[in-house]
Amino acid sequence: NWQEVGGPDVEIVPHGRRVQDAGTSEFFVEAVLGDAQLGPNVQFVASTTEGIRQVATDLGSIYYASAPEIVGQCGVRPLPLAREGGEFVPPYVSPYVKSSECPRYRNQLNAEQFQNGEYPITRELFVIVKQNGELEEDVGVAYANILLGMSHQ
Repeated sequence: NWQEVGGPDVEIVPHGRRVQDAGTSEFFVEAVLGDAQLGPNVQFVASTTEGIRQVATDLGSIYYASAPEIVGQCGVRPLPLAREGGEFVPPYVSPYVKSSECPRYRNQLNAEQFQNGEYPITRELFVIVKQNGELEEDVGVAYANILLGMSHQ
């Protein structure tokens, strides 16, 4: 119940993607749950978009996803996380932009905390570019540059 962590008296309804359907789900199970599996109460969704919609419309819902997919959203609030006994680190740059101010202003990814390892759950992303001097290489380099731009917001 959310009341147990300072929220309203509402049942917590976890949402997630099936482990075999998404890399983030596989990473979450490995990094957070260790040997455990997702519980039988998890409501499975087909996509992150659906997970965000569930959280935005159902008061008790919670969902996990990659921070860049969530931080700039207006209808949901990403939660700060902490290592056991550590300080909570927000995935967004403080101060938090309230949903009433969004989309005029949006929360920005806390890239520094991800890059320096202070955010408790991170993983590296590798982009492999075919080097053939043709269109595939140009597209791959452009894509990598877009991703690098996202991490420096």
